[in-house]
Amino acid sequence: MKILVLGNSSVFNRKVLPAFKKFKNLEIELASKRIIKNDLVYSKNYKSYTNALKKTKAKLVYISLVNSKHYFWAKKCLEYKKHVIIDKPFTLNFKETSYLILLAKKYNLFISEVIVFHYHKQFKQILKKINFKKNVEINTFFHIPKLEQRNFRNSQQLGGGCFQDMSSYAAYMIKIFFKKKKFIFKKINHNYFLRNSNSFSFIAKTSKTILKSSFSFNKPYKNYMIIKSDNNKYKINYIFSPPIDRNLIVSNFDNKSKKNITISFQTQNTFYTYFKKIFNIIEKKKFSFFYKELNLTSEIKNDII
Repeated sequence: MKILVLGNSSVFNRKVLPAFKKFKNLEIELASKRIIKNDLVYSKNYKSYTNALKKTKAKLVYISLVNSKHYFWAKKCLEYKKHVIIDKPFTLNFKETSYLILLAKKYNLFISEVIVFHYHKQFKQILKKINFKKNVEINTFFHIPKLEQRNFRNSQQLGGGCFQDMSSYAAYMIKIFFKKKKFIFKKINHNYFLRNSNSFSFIAKTSKTILKSSFSFNKPYKNYMIIKSDNNKYKINYIFSPPIDRNLIVSNFDNKSKKNITISFQTQNTFYTYFKKIFNIIEKKKFSFFYKELNLTSEIKNDII
């Protein structure tokens, strides 16, 4: 299988490329305007994205460009009859996502946003322990310190801001925890680029489940989820970006015994888990689930704004 990568981002090199290398029969082509390191990894290098799309025989394109370029190049790829996978955020708004879904359906092509936290065993197995017929409270935090000024995520013109970068996590959590249930939604704070306030937070709830979430680009690092259910309280560390090189520990405080029990999970590359599933889906040409998923999560993000 061949895949063409548009862009040479830090995320691609740190997270995605190690996952790609695990696939023995995957041939990687790279189009990058930056100096390409580790060029022996790639079967072909291109300096022009347009030229790459014209010349490549790859049927799948992975887009890892600044946020504001996602829609333009995804549209180009679909018009060239290529399957498309895009770094979060998929696009910058619901209208753009809706059009790409229509285009993908028209040409019977696969499209997906790379969100992988829910593929990790620690999240999937803890979720199975929760009885959602009873009262459940979920608290999530994903805070990172203030970014360097030159980082594109600080630029509104380039599609930056905490909301664009992290709202996909919020949308997927709402989809996972509430499924098709109607819920009450309340925005607590939502500032894109105000000084010292690049953050957003919200509460979503039904009669049984309440989800409280806080995301920020300007606070000390936090990345965890706490789930309170029955007599148990689970704390899942590194929930939104589980590291690919270490085992993870989930703590479970049992109110009955008043004991803290730890649950260990072996290291897992969630990007590899995601791509393994995606490559299989593309072979089978069954894309309807991903169309519905993208449409739903994009609608949720649109409601959060």
